[in-house]
Amino acid sequence: MKNSSDKKDRLERFVRDNRDGFDTFLPQDSLWSQIDSKLHSEIPIVPEKSKKKIRRLSSPYFDWRIAAGVFLALGIGFLVYLNNEYGITRDPKVALKVPTYAREFNAYNVAIDQKREEIIKLARNNPELYKDFSADLESLEVSYQNLRSNLSNAPNQEALLEAMVQNLQWQVDLLNQQLEILQRINKVKNGDDKEVNSAPVI
Repeated sequence: MKNSSDKKDRLERFVRDNRDGFDTFLPQDSLWSQIDSKLHSEIPIVPEKSKKKIRRLSSPYFDWRIAAGVFLALGIGFLVYLNNEYGITRDPKVALKVPTYAREFNAYNVAIDQKREEIIKLARNNPELYKDFSADLESLEVSYQNLRSNLSNAPNQEALLEAMVQNLQWQVDLLNQQLEILQRINKVKNGDDKEVNSAPVI
């Protein structure tokens, strides 16, 4: 205890005696480098393994961003699957109102669209026939749209849904018949063209 008070007294006397020197002289340039080297020697060296742990803890959002990206990709994939199966973007009113029938409606609508595209390809050379086919299909479509608009306030919803399914079946059947007719016509035309091409030139 006495030693520490002696040191303190000596330090105070030294400061008092040399006050003018402290006030007039600037510190040496090497002073900061000496302080810096002493500070670095006092800081404990952290092993590499613990540095990695510290980095991981300092960026907690890294793992969450990856998880969020995976979750987002899965969510989008699931929505695409639901749309392909239930036709949510095609007919959201029906898909959300009656999900038990949505898959069946979507399957019919996909088939109808595919058959229409085939008919358009086959009927390029016969626009009048295509116009007649379109008129026949349009009456069924109008009937389907009327049934669909009554879906929300129908007293017997089950009967209305069965009528909608029946209408879609009729549309598919009609398109199949139209395709068959167009295929026969094209066969005959191609057969006539072959006969004309194979006929001898006079």
